[in-house]
Amino acid sequence: MLHVSAFDSDPDAHATNRLRVLSLGAGVQSTTLALMAAHGEVGPMPDCAIFADTGWEPKAVYDHLAWLISPNVLPFPVHIVSAGNIRDSLMEAATGRRWASIPAFTKIVTPAGTEVPVLDEDEDGELVEVSTRRTATETISIGMIRRQCTGDLKIVPIRRKVRELAGLTRRRSPRHPVVEQWLGISQDEVARMKPSREAWQVNRWPLIERRMTRHDCLRWLDRHGYPRPPKSACIG
Repeated sequence: MLHVSAFDSDPDAHATNRLRVLSLGAGVQSTTLALMAAHGEVGPMPDCAIFADTGWEPKAVYDHLAWLISPNVLPFPVHIVSAGNIRDSLMEAATGRRWASIPAFTKIVTPAGTEVPVLDEDEDGELVEVSTRRTATETISIGMIRRQCTGDLKIVPIRRKVRELAGLTRRRSPRHPVVEQWLGISQDEVARMKPSREAWQVNRWPLIERRMTRHDCLRWLDRHGYPRPPKSACIG
């Protein structure tokens, strides 16, 4: 772990990389990225990983996370952060207070023989298409209207923890990157690459650097004898 000293009066005086952090969603891509770093296949070694707990993930996700943070799996610490619980947010909604909503849904009727996408969640909790299939009969499904919990319950607490670890809490932020954040976005999700909105942080996508798709990640896990991560989605 990097030892972060206090800032000088001028935060730009020594603006160097103080922290290298992996955003861990415990899904396929970020799990593969973390384990590749542990194997020395991606470097330099992260100082830590951060998992944002929404409070309502499936038990299989928590079991997988417990395995990841168990001894002799990852050589760097995993910080678990939280900004609330989706179940609590549902109750707060009735009072009219601001809350991080789980997705709102609408009913969808799909005729037989229609080619439809097969969706899964990526590391940020957003739905992405992983394959397609044809419906054998008319189906009635539920479609997602919007999702707000990604920002409120994932991005915000991770950002807060990164600032704390980098020594940026309650201090004027430097105007140059001092944090490198690794994101588990694969080659088939290249359109989701976005630069950091913070001047003090730069984003990096090691899987895309290696042109690895989600399928490549699964093959890497299988080849090394690691369990495949479960689907990460709030059970609400």
